[in-house]
Amino acid sequence: MRSQAGLKRQILATSLFGVDRNAMAVRLTELRLWLAVVAEEPDGAGASVAPLPNLDCLVRQGDSLSAPPFGGGISLDVAKKIGALRRQTVGASGTAKRALVKELARAETAAANALLGAAEARADRAIREVLAGVRAPTLFGERSQVSAAGRSRLGALRAERRSTRAARRRLAHDGELPWFDYPSQYADVFARGGFDIVLGNPPWVRAEALPHRVREHLAARYRWWRGSGRGFAHRPDLAVAFAERAHELAAPDGVVALVLPAKVVTAGYATAARAALARETHLHVVADLAGDPDAAFDATTYPLVLVTSKRAVPPGERHLVRTELDPAAPPCISQAALGGAPWILRSRGAAELAQRLATAWPPLSQRFTARLGVKTGADAVFLDPTPPIEPALLRPALRGRDLKPFAPMPRRRLLWAHDEAGRPLRRLPPVAAAYVEQHAVRLRARTDAHGVPPWAVFRTAGALGPHRVVWADLSRTLTAAALFAATADIIPLNTCYVAIAACANEALSLAAWLNSTPVRALARLTGSPAAGGFARHGAATVGSLPLPAAAIGDRVLAELARAAQAGTVDQQQIDTRVAELLALAPAECEILASNARADDRR
Repeated sequence: MRSQAGLKRQILATSLFGVDRNAMAVRLTELRLWLAVVAEEPDGAGASVAPLPNLDCLVRQGDSLSAPPFGGGISLDVAKKIGALRRQTVGASGTAKRALVKELARAETAAANALLGAAEARADRAIREVLAGVRAPTLFGERSQVSAAGRSRLGALRAERRSTRAARRRLAHDGELPWFDYPSQYADVFARGGFDIVLGNPPWVRAEALPHRVREHLAARYRWWRGSGRGFAHRPDLAVAFAERAHELAAPDGVVALVLPAKVVTAGYATAARAALARETHLHVVADLAGDPDAAFDATTYPLVLVTSKRAVPPGERHLVRTELDPAAPPCISQAALGGAPWILRSRGAAELAQRLATAWPPLSQRFTARLGVKTGADAVFLDPTPPIEPALLRPALRGRDLKPFAPMPRRRLLWAHDEAGRPLRRLPPVAAAYVEQHAVRLRARTDAHGVPPWAVFRTAGALGPHRVVWADLSRTLTAAALFAATADIIPLNTCYVAIAACANEALSLAAWLNSTPVRALARLTGSPAAGGFARHGAATVGSLPLPAAAIGDRVLAELARAAQAGTVDQQQIDTRVAELLALAPAECEILASNARADDRR
């Protein structure tokens, strides 16, 4: 029977591979694997222990994301040769090892050059085909016109050819590529179609932290990373590109297991990724670990474990997905119900109820537009300015943390030098002018401060209007209040969202709607989790909540909200009225209430 040490050596030689951009991570991985082998070696004289395996041809340093999607492959004979050389190198030592390392490097370089040559030839052929179609005369003997799509295609092909040629020159000059080339360096693996298992804990990096050049490459290279709109809020976390790359590297029927940010299942930027995963893979586990104390670590985003197979679920098959790591936990979510919309990883009843309500009633965004509150770009200057300036330029400033259900409780004062239409004042009174001049350099350096006076703030629409509803972006549970009459001068800051209402009753009824237990539970089902048991209630989350037309300006809700603002909150009556307007059965109310209680305990 093979010893444990021998078995581990065989696994290392034939079945375990790794790539990381960070050299220190590569060295630490090698050390950990060596320790795993040594721990299994029998006690005895050092001379009796076989040399440790050479891991530098198995665990490699390189950039997994930068490789272009050239496709193609190398011959089976070359792949077999590279695989055999690598296995020999793993167990070699001394002069034999040095010779094998050089031979393996030459074989990998030749394979990479062949792949690049094939990619360049394919690009050349495709360019000729596009140009031939353009140059061919029409039925009337006229020259064809290049369509916008044709010009775009031609530009992309020429860019691909340029990058291929540049890579071939670098390979010839330096003996290396600007990316890790899996098909040549693990040629035998890709001759079989790819890796049987792909494991990863990719870096979590927000789009705005990435250089512009990197964002452009990711958007061009990875369809899951292209996001759902303009701006950083719609660009995915870097982990999304790694998730797509992992599935590219897996063999047909291969398994992919990743640790990703939990917001991937709810964030708008991951719409394309969710749709592709639901349509193109077999989902086994999608486990949100936000409430798992064993999964806590020093980060502001909670982890999610995703396990898939690289094969689609046949249409009509009733496949259920497990939402817990425990293998004994029963699968509870139908993959057929999942798509690009936020995934609800709770009980099967909660997911189906949320889907029914979304189908039965129009979304809140159809009636109200959610806007972020005022952005100063320099809170230290605009909040509680000292020494005191002219009172006419000071307004109560509301932060998300200062908001209670039905009760805005501003604790700061904002320098507000704008008119009733939100336009910056042309001139400031003397004390305010002197104060602003002290900070003029900092104020003009703000990202948005172009073509406006230094005392201007941004996104002023949330500060305007006599009837508004405001809710906290980040809170344990959805928390809203109406702003009108005595509170109409309050200015929500950008930790709040604001919706403009047509009248007081409309604002009051909407505040009651958002503060109800059923609606709060629905918001928590689709909101992105955050640290400390909090969740984000952004425009997409709140805008997707169901809102029957009859609820807008509902007199019962308005009176209950008015009483709540006066200090008498009757939560049961609010919940009952909302349940009536949503046509919820008692069992459905209990499903939502139980989810709300579970969130309170998190």
